[in-house]
Amino acid sequence: MEFPSESRQLCHGISFSHYEPAPSLSLRRDSQWSHESLSVNRTLRLQVSDLKFCLGYITMNPDGSRNNFPCPKNKAVRTGSQCDRCRRLDHSKFMHHFHTTGEAPAGMRKYLEQPHFLYVASFAHGATKVGTTSTQSKWSRLAQQGAVVARYIAGAADGAAIRVLEDLITEHVGLGQQVRQKSKVKGLTSWELNLASLDEINDAAAAEARSFLSAQRGLETYGIELRDEQWEQPEYAQRVVEAWDAHSLHPWDQEIADNQFNIRVRGVLGQTIMVDSGPATTLRLIDAAELKTHELDVADERGDFHEEQSALF
Repeated sequence: MEFPSESRQLCHGISFSHYEPAPSLSLRRDSQWSHESLSVNRTLRLQVSDLKFCLGYITMNPDGSRNNFPCPKNKAVRTGSQCDRCRRLDHSKFMHHFHTTGEAPAGMRKYLEQPHFLYVASFAHGATKVGTTSTQSKWSRLAQQGAVVARYIAGAADGAAIRVLEDLITEHVGLGQQVRQKSKVKGLTSWELNLASLDEINDAAAAEARSFLSAQRGLETYGIELRDEQWEQPEYAQRVVEAWDAHSLHPWDQEIADNQFNIRVRGVLGQTIMVDSGPATTLRLIDAAELKTHELDVADERGDFHEEQSALF
């Protein structure tokens, strides 16, 4: 189903930069981008549409830079974030198979052949994964994923070599390469673990993966160097981790789609926003992945909030 798009502002999720003091909601109206800061203590009114829309597709230029195109047909979608046509046009699909097939457009090949890092990331419910990131997104990749604890375990001048190692660790060490967003959010509000125990889980998994890699011959031939470097959380994410560690977080208790609500931002971890409704109210987590693909209007909210008093604060 196609819809006119002249005035539709779609949410593309939360974006991060190491050089910005706060993450932001990325919004696009046709080809025009805007970014709404999620700075701590900012009070907002969010109005979310019912329908979901295709977010378009990415192509790579010969120099490795990227283009982000809106959906030409402005199609509504039921699942995912792309229509079939945009999925076919998207160059990012080559990223996950280039190291085995060698097939990718010149721009994606240029991107994949730059230096990359291998990391082990753990999330609040204990799920631990292996992943890769380029030099330019070394920090932001883990911020975007919402890792609670993470360690870099290797680096290489060629991203294809790093992806080969990623597959080997999945096969021989048993670390998967994906963790579902909903399970990340559920883990933050289920209180099964604490930060100390999760750090032990991550440290042990990283050590096992690094030990496996150190036993492989010829790594230096491909410019691969083992590392033991812990990723550092930004302050606004530390606030969420501390609230989780103190068993103070609760699930968001309203519908997201086709709704309007007021929030005060208290922290951001990955694609989750920790909010309350004013002083001495309950800390809750909004899954910002549920905002993605929807029309979203954002405005600063003035005046009082109204919510029950929290027994925890």
